[in-house]
Amino acid sequence: MKSIAAHLFRILPLALTRAVVGLANTRFNISVVGVFFDAAGRVLVLRHVFRKRHAWGLPAGFMMPGETPEAAAVREVKEETGLDVAVARILAIHPVRPRHMEVVVVGTADARQTIRPSAEIFEGCFAAPDALPPDIMPSQAALVRRALPVAPVLVSEA
Repeated sequence: MKSIAAHLFRILPLALTRAVVGLANTRFNISVVGVFFDAAGRVLVLRHVFRKRHAWGLPAGFMMPGETPEAAAVREVKEETGLDVAVARILAIHPVRPRHMEVVVVGTADARQTIRPSAEIFEGCFAAPDALPPDIMPSQAALVRRALPVAPVLVSEA
């Protein structure tokens, strides 16, 4: 089912896909985005199936009712890549658009794990913060820059 949805989302106009997502979700959405650093200070980035523009980005997804941002981030990364990650703290909370808030968490991931593509992710890698994929979402590249001051502390604690 996800593969059919992925195909439709890639061929339909962006306005139509946003309308479908808006109708399928609750009236107010909270999503989570994770900035996960490995021991070398590189950040986990993924090439997403459902994104037409800026296919590369950070692990992200919607929170489920009753779920904490930390638990949602861990779940999303596990579902999308098979990786185990650890959340250290919430970095930011901000509005994305009306009726949609985004919680940004920062944490660590062991780059020795194997990234398994899924129905939502074509591929993933750990990239140096100054060498992110060129088509990464600009807002997510900004989140990586915002998280950089805490990266050395996270890596030393892991």
